[in-house]
Amino acid sequence: MLANYVGGSINLVALLLYAYFCPAIIAFCRGHHRFWLILLANVLILPVQVSLAWRFFPGWLQFAGMGPLNALAMVAAIYLGPGWLAVMAWASATPAKPKAWMLAAHESKYFDLFMALPLILWFGTGALALRPTLVEEGNDILAGTATAFIYLRFFALAAAAGFNLLLVYLLVVRDKPVKRSNGLAPRFFGFAGTFLGVAILHLPVASLSFPMQALAAALVGIGSLGSLLVLARLGKAFSIMPEARRLVTGGPYSYARHPLYAVEAFTLIGTAIQFAQPWAGVLAAAVIVLQVTRSLHEERVLVAAYPEYVAYRARTKRFIPGII
Repeated sequence: MLANYVGGSINLVALLLYAYFCPAIIAFCRGHHRFWLILLANVLILPVQVSLAWRFFPGWLQFAGMGPLNALAMVAAIYLGPGWLAVMAWASATPAKPKAWMLAAHESKYFDLFMALPLILWFGTGALALRPTLVEEGNDILAGTATAFIYLRFFALAAAAGFNLLLVYLLVVRDKPVKRSNGLAPRFFGFAGTFLGVAILHLPVASLSFPMQALAAALVGIGSLGSLLVLARLGKAFSIMPEARRLVTGGPYSYARHPLYAVEAFTLIGTAIQFAQPWAGVLAAAVIVLQVTRSLHEERVLVAAYPEYVAYRARTKRFIPGII
């Protein structure tokens, strides 16, 4: 439990820092001719906003007795305040004289790795958070005291940990994108489709019968193992955002264009079963809608990058071979 809390806290802090420096990142990606001034403003606006909050709203900085989510919301309100919004608007404005060296730099492998760092931290800490439970239940299995449910849950968690670790590895070694999607909508669906499901974990845990617990664990295990196998075949083409890195049409991808989303649905449904309804079910359904929309944006990028994708798409179903 402590490991889960610490891992979740590290991830939230990392995401908050990433969000805070978004103006500088956006300015660099656009080759903004005022990048260095925007970066300086991005750095300095934090102490200014904290000082103003301390002076005029001292109660905002008193976190004693607050829950972690309320504290995070308060921190976000201070960090991502009016000054940050002004710097974000400045960075988002069309640069008058884009700097060619910046535009060239953000096409490099090093920049791609830098942009992946929050994801590497997210999935890495997610895998580490599972370690205490895996060790405990692994010891029960070795001692011969494990129940059938412990065997099932150990399988599910081991597959989930393996999937997270493979994600970390691929984020480090994956190919540079040869084409990216345009606009904010594709990026929104890529990000939301990946992370909205995490909200399910913050709902109250449901009281389930043993058969339902076993069903949920089995679905998570099957989905995680399937995701691990499909992701291994996707390999260096993996991306969160709709991007073309290399064309993969073999293995599971010879049967469906998006088999990863299909098997991830098992994990999503198994997770949703374990938490309070109807909200867990609503969130799971929303994630599925986001994933379907995400796949549409991905296919537009792949068609633009690889003309042969058109023929592949015509002969291959989207999610389930021969059906959908």
